[in-house]
Amino acid sequence: MRRMFERAHSEPSNAVSDGGAWPFRARLGPLPLSPKGIRLWWFGLAVVGFLPIVSAFGSNWNDWSAFWAAGGTVGSPSLMDPKLHVAWQVAHGIPGDYWRYPPAFAYLYWPASLLPVGVAFAINTGFMLALVALAGMLLSRIFEQPRDLTVRLAFAWTPMLAAVDMGQNTPLAIVLALWAIDGLRRDSQIETGLAVGLLMYKPTLGLPLLAFLLLRGFWRSASIASLVVAAGYVLSVAAAAGDWLWPVAWWNGIQPYLAGDLAFNADKTISVPGLISRIPGLPSWLAYLGGGAILLLALRGLSRASIVEAASGACLVTMVAGPRIWSYETGLILPILAWALAGGLAEPWRTRLVLLAVSVALLWVVSPLTVVSAVAVIVNAAAAMWLWRWRPFGPEPRPIDSAAHPRAAGQSAVAAE
Repeated sequence: MRRMFERAHSEPSNAVSDGGAWPFRARLGPLPLSPKGIRLWWFGLAVVGFLPIVSAFGSNWNDWSAFWAAGGTVGSPSLMDPKLHVAWQVAHGIPGDYWRYPPAFAYLYWPASLLPVGVAFAINTGFMLALVALAGMLLSRIFEQPRDLTVRLAFAWTPMLAAVDMGQNTPLAIVLALWAIDGLRRDSQIETGLAVGLLMYKPTLGLPLLAFLLLRGFWRSASIASLVVAAGYVLSVAAAAGDWLWPVAWWNGIQPYLAGDLAFNADKTISVPGLISRIPGLPSWLAYLGGGAILLLALRGLSRASIVEAASGACLVTMVAGPRIWSYETGLILPILAWALAGGLAEPWRTRLVLLAVSVALLWVVSPLTVVSAVAVIVNAAAAMWLWRWRPFGPEPRPIDSAAHPRAAGQSAVAAE
């Protein structure tokens, strides 16, 4: 496995005009891999990944109805009271579902609630697709890869479009995470803190990056993120109709839904704790033990890798160690895929594994039949490879992206001493 990470730049690449060099081989065995062919293949993956959106028309607009309802009830007791919230939803002809996010986040959906739910769904779809494109542009800037390639990568990675199809907001989370990584790359602690603070709208994704800032000593960024969270708390008081103890109501209200939600979405489970929880008869503490073990194994890489690689690794670890991570949230492994393209993996493994991962991810659409999502296999395999690169007591890995940022290079040099 060590050879996968060595001699990453040993083979020449085809130069391109829009930043960076073409990262793939021209041929893999008997299979020709022209840039045009790969671009067309990824375009096809994006088209097929977008087709399930038609299911929204016959299923009350999938998850979007829950966000539309939140916009309609924000600022009233009906947002946080499960009975009142479900009653409002039923009265408006949509399925009853408890609000799972901090109350303030519902304000973003207030304008949408003024429109018919189907029209609002269409507008949200366009906005989320724009965010997918923006994520690809940020990947290009961070990892100095061809923009047309990284934008296609973002669209070809099926979980990104799965979130769009379902009316979810994961592309927003991905853009915020990439903004944070780009801020770290440019040593802009204010931007990093703002991005991580805003990402706390989804605590399961925001908390790990906040912990990463503390681990690496970015105190200013962590302080700014904390201020954003504090502002969000106060705004949530207004969204929860003046309830200063809204976290208590939120937690008490969400508990009855957790077990049923896990059972219903079992095939979408990605993380190790989530996969362990699916096995009947195992104690619940075993799932937490699995997540904790992954965090311990990741500490060396998170604390010693150059900053772009470490932040990308933090996003990857979030996916495999989190208690409740669904496959449509795994757009967060796009940074580690782009890191691999930028030289994190050596050839021929870079071409083999990246193209295989992006292609196999399309099987997410049949995860109810496969029982375990193909995306879960990809994400956990990627995590195992990265953890092996930074395994305890292993050799000091070669820095990949240290040249991208002077501070990152200095941190890697200090870590190597």
